[in-house]
Amino acid sequence: MKKGKRLLKIIHTHKLLWGLFSIVLSLLLVVGTTYSWITYSDDRINRNKPNSKQFSVVIDESFTPNLQWSPGTVTEKRLFIKNDGQLPAFVRVSLYEFLAHFELDMVDGTGNGGLKISAVSSGTDMSGDDAKTWEKGRTYKLKTGQYYTVSEVYKGDKSQPNTAYIYNGNRPADGLKYLMINFNNPDIFDKDNQPNNERRHYWYYSEGYFYYSEMLKPKEKTKELIQNVSLDKNLPNKYKGSLYQLVPIMDSHDSTKSLLEDWEIPAGSYVEAMYHDKVH
Repeated sequence: MKKGKRLLKIIHTHKLLWGLFSIVLSLLLVVGTTYSWITYSDDRINRNKPNSKQFSVVIDESFTPNLQWSPGTVTEKRLFIKNDGQLPAFVRVSLYEFLAHFELDMVDGTGNGGLKISAVSSGTDMSGDDAKTWEKGRTYKLKTGQYYTVSEVYKGDKSQPNTAYIYNGNRPADGLKYLMINFNNPDIFDKDNQPNNERRHYWYYSEGYFYYSEMLKPKEKTKELIQNVSLDKNLPNKYKGSLYQLVPIMDSHDSTKSLLEDWEIPAGSYVEAMYHDKVH
């Protein structure tokens, strides 16, 4: 991972192959030279303060490109958080999903022929790697005089945790149920499956966030959160050529008690109890 850069992986698929997706897996992360701040799409920054020593926490991933991501196959997407600074840190992660479909060529009456190609731009073309531009009715430029038209869009709101991925919950758009985020479930707990008192180094999901149980020492890494993403073998034809974006957003904080207020952790919650004796 290179500091100061947004990590972006794009898989392109052939428009005529049945049910193929192009997937954009992006990590939105800005790392400073003396500290690490997480920047959201609206440029809001968490309330960590610069220190005389380096404070730097980064998203660490292992991603294996799958250039022909067809139904029933898996794409590796291993996700960790690493403290690569000089100060201890607490971390939490939220996940946001984005999905865009294009109009199908209905000449055969079923849409099996591929995506519909238009000769005219909508006037404002969407960008495949920028979900902010994904809007129904916009066009995606293949080349001059050839465009796809967006028919449906689902977009999470990275400024609203209540639109983040819900662990073991229902998906907010029908198409998302065919995209399975496969978690490292043995190391993830929630209100319906709480760890025993002796358990250490795990993720705890609550209200849109995956909280890591322990303070990360310098050079220490969390347990794996995500293992891979798979595409259902029963993917309907209507989703061929769709664009999918998975955006993990990571917050980091030092070991002061202000963490409880800054992260708005409810009093009496499991997360408050988990951190109570670990902050000062």
